[in-house]
Amino acid sequence: MNMFIEFSKALWNVFAMMAPWLIIGFFIAGIMAVCLPRDFVMRYLGVSGGIKSIIRAVMIGVPLPICSCGVIPISTALRKNGASKGATAGFLISTPQTGIDSILATYALMGPLFAIARPVAAFVTGLAGGCTVHALSEKHMPSSITIHQSTPQPRNLRTILWQGYIRLLGGIIKPLSFGLVISALVAALVPNDFFASTLAGRDYLSMPIMALIGFPMYICSTAAIPIATALIFKGLSPGAAFVFLMTGPAVNAVSISTIASLIGRRATFAYIAVILPGAIISGIIVNLLSENIGSFSMQCTACAPLPMLNHLAGIVLLILMINAYIRVPKMK
Repeated sequence: MNMFIEFSKALWNVFAMMAPWLIIGFFIAGIMAVCLPRDFVMRYLGVSGGIKSIIRAVMIGVPLPICSCGVIPISTALRKNGASKGATAGFLISTPQTGIDSILATYALMGPLFAIARPVAAFVTGLAGGCTVHALSEKHMPSSITIHQSTPQPRNLRTILWQGYIRLLGGIIKPLSFGLVISALVAALVPNDFFASTLAGRDYLSMPIMALIGFPMYICSTAAIPIATALIFKGLSPGAAFVFLMTGPAVNAVSISTIASLIGRRATFAYIAVILPGAIISGIIVNLLSENIGSFSMQCTACAPLPMLNHLAGIVLLILMINAYIRVPKMK
């Protein structure tokens, strides 16, 4: 019974933590679906753009202050408007790892080395992942993402809301829910300080394990900063903490289960195969460069309770998901 209560609390906390970003993300995605010309996406991010389209997608993604869940609806809109799998993967990898807000927060809390390393690692892994997916993907556009231009839509708020909160949200409810359950199980069953206390001083184990820990978790690039700093204070090496900073925001059960339905399973395996070793290599480089790192000034914000805004946003998002789930079958 206690375990069920802990799981329920963890499930709601993860859901409420994501909710504001998902609500904002789906609104932006609705705007993009209605207002962004498909020709523009096809020209700059489409299959015909090749490697250049991936570079553009990564350069756009690195500075955007969007978390791993907020990026899903935006990437969905890009993909459905004609972006290639490679450009979509590059955007999905680079965007959640960092942003202008997290770069500044990283500098304030962890110093210049981490503040520079994060966007550089996001760019390199995003480019590598996008190119890998591009190499494995077919050269033609799947019919599942074709948009019929013979039926133009009015560009008004009602259409934007319909696209964002019914069509796009309705398309990812099942994989999103599956990822939420997995993430909540991890949050409920794994003690907060377990890995920091058992992996201190053992980089040959700590980096791969921290990469695997970050894989199923949901945490945004900014919220990961105080946690990573706390891990360093508990004896984890800066490189292993950096691995968590990369994999936590970039790869998690919530996003992976949705990405598989967006770019395909084979491309998703390539996506993961680039991020995990890329994070470990980046962690090794950070350790080599961090011999002269000074003291860290950590503020205990990771364990603060969620504000009321998150709980209200969770209720709103739950209502939107139920509404989309009911209405989407009627669209088919």
